[in-house]
Amino acid sequence: MVKNNIILIFFGLCTLSCKKEDKTFISSNTLFNQITNLEQYSNVQKIDGDSLIKIKANNDDYIIDGYISKKLNKKMSWWNIQDKNNVLNKVKLQYIYFENKEKVNQFIFYKGNVIDSVRSKFYTFDKKKQNNKDIITYSFCTPKSEKPALSANLYYLVMNNNSVLEESRSKSEKNKNRYQFKLEIPIEGEIIVKGLFSEVLNVENENLGTNEILTDDLISSQEKKFKSKNVEIILHNPK
Repeated sequence: MVKNNIILIFFGLCTLSCKKEDKTFISSNTLFNQITNLEQYSNVQKIDGDSLIKIKANNDDYIIDGYISKKLNKKMSWWNIQDKNNVLNKVKLQYIYFENKEKVNQFIFYKGNVIDSVRSKFYTFDKKKQNNKDIITYSFCTPKSEKPALSANLYYLVMNNNSVLEESRSKSEKNKNRYQFKLEIPIEGEIIVKGLFSEVLNVENENLGTNEILTDDLISSQEKKFKSKNVEIILHNPK
């Protein structure tokens, strides 16, 4: 069973990262994997689907739910973690399968029902017309850190029918705990935008000082129409 001291570390995790070493919030991936490890739970429900198995589980400390890929036998898509000892403490995680392993791509801490962007790592995007041009705005939020960021880049591919239309890189500076990238991309029919956001912090160990988020979004020329693996959070307006 997950120990009580793990709870204290878990929900104090990124608060400590603002005051101590940056590796604190980066190592949260390991902690998330410990908490979503089904071997820690005696009460596990599984609902079989076409390609995913819906998981619901609880123990003395947490209530969790999410999905496992039937093909890969790996955690996929969005998971929820609820602290049973404090109903205000909850986290939403996005698992992806990348480079032959599970990866926590995004994590969102909540204070009640409000996103705590100071401790979270996630992205949102929107599209609109400006001066008859299609503008896609990506916004990336990373945990607050005392260490300065050396760089923040979005490397992206724009694809249509498996053909690469554009490959580029965009830079940004942090403003109000987030980075914004405005991409001027002509949208005819449907396009796919695949990206890698990378924030590098000024710490000795580069592996502990890098925040990365992968994006994969289908965007249509129709007004306000898009499909994203990020659909669970794009409707929020994080503060």
